[in-house]
Amino acid sequence: MHILQSGLKALAQQTALVFAGKLASACLGFAMSLLVARWMGPDAFGLFSLFIVVLIFGNDLLGDGLNPGVVRYYAMHSRQDPSQASEVLTSALTLRLLVGIPVVVVGVMCGRQIAETVFHNEAYTLPIVFGLIGSLGAALWSFNLAAWQAREEFKTYAVMVWLVNLMRMLSLPILWLLGQLTLGTIMGSQVLFFYLCTAVGLWLLRSHLRNFTINWGLLRELFSFSKWPAIASFCFLLQVNLAVPFLNYFMNSREAGLYAAGSSLLQGIDFLTVSLLTTLLPKVSQLTSFEQCRAYVQRSFPIFLGLAACFVPVLFFTRPLVLGLFGAAFEGTILVFQILFIGALGTLVTHPLYLVLYTINRPHLYTVTGIVAVIAWVVVGFWLIPDHGAIGAAWTTLFARLLQSVLIVAILWRIFEFGQTGNFLNRSTITDIR
Repeated sequence: MHILQSGLKALAQQTALVFAGKLASACLGFAMSLLVARWMGPDAFGLFSLFIVVLIFGNDLLGDGLNPGVVRYYAMHSRQDPSQASEVLTSALTLRLLVGIPVVVVGVMCGRQIAETVFHNEAYTLPIVFGLIGSLGAALWSFNLAAWQAREEFKTYAVMVWLVNLMRMLSLPILWLLGQLTLGTIMGSQVLFFYLCTAVGLWLLRSHLRNFTINWGLLRELFSFSKWPAIASFCFLLQVNLAVPFLNYFMNSREAGLYAAGSSLLQGIDFLTVSLLTTLLPKVSQLTSFEQCRAYVQRSFPIFLGLAACFVPVLFFTRPLVLGLFGAAFEGTILVFQILFIGALGTLVTHPLYLVLYTINRPHLYTVTGIVAVIAWVVVGFWLIPDHGAIGAAWTTLFARLLQSVLIVAILWRIFEFGQTGNFLNRSTITDIR
């Protein structure tokens, strides 16, 4: 039976668990950003935001972008061949180490050179170095989360997903008492906590990793599939976060800080979208027919559209929200947030729908939407950002988000309404993917 018929209540409960965990993580992360912004000012917050952006990009390429493949293949094998499912986990862990260790080496050896070459300022060295070193730690921590997601252990997932940010917040009074509360120690402690939490997670998963086997054939297959979600996810992150380095390069760290403050306020909606993707992916991966995939798209779209409509009233409370949280220095963030907010709603409506492209083994179609959107971001960004600063960056991001949402809907419409006679795929193709 279709997942929206047989398991809507269970799905809602699981999504609520994951969202609660991600929201707790987002609140803690936002509190950290807020403290840095208020204590250290827009300039330091711009550098801190660059560190976060480097960390996010690195984690996406080394970790989060590979997770859909881990979840999909684990879900496919878990019921029929548990030993093969375990090999999915060990192979995925091996893959992250193979691609992640060189990134750490680059961060240590070339961080200062990158800062001087790209930004012409040594002040950017620490954010870049810590960001690249932390990327592997974040990717390894992401592996633990992907394993719990694949096993649909959403209670554990919900509890563990905010552990790193909790440790970050708890470290602040300790650093303050020691007289070491600086931007460098704040960034360094976050990197350290990723590796510490990874060790805790691997210990909890030890029973599933006890017989550590590297299936090179499976690893190649996993990489072959995962490269498409990884590229697509990276493209989306570029849309959302590329404004910070662009503003640092074309304008100054103050404009970057104003934009980053508005972007940070969107975390609640974006984490709701991610929570839906997290809980739906294992379930959608088990759909086996054209009719099931088509029904998922048709029945899910109005649900997500109604959910997005519930957030529209937030636009009327932007000024007190921004000024109350960040202070008068962030007056320029008000319009930035309002523009970005509309794009976030578009993502909430459309992105949970693209999961069926993974199910029908067409992940490259979603990747195409991301590539087109990020190219559009760069073109529009070069036009708007140098003259309009943070506001121009906000309009650029809105355009890219809405463009990708439209492309996702267009592709799904083509496949499930007219695809049976077109060139994308046909009913037998979907039926035979298992």
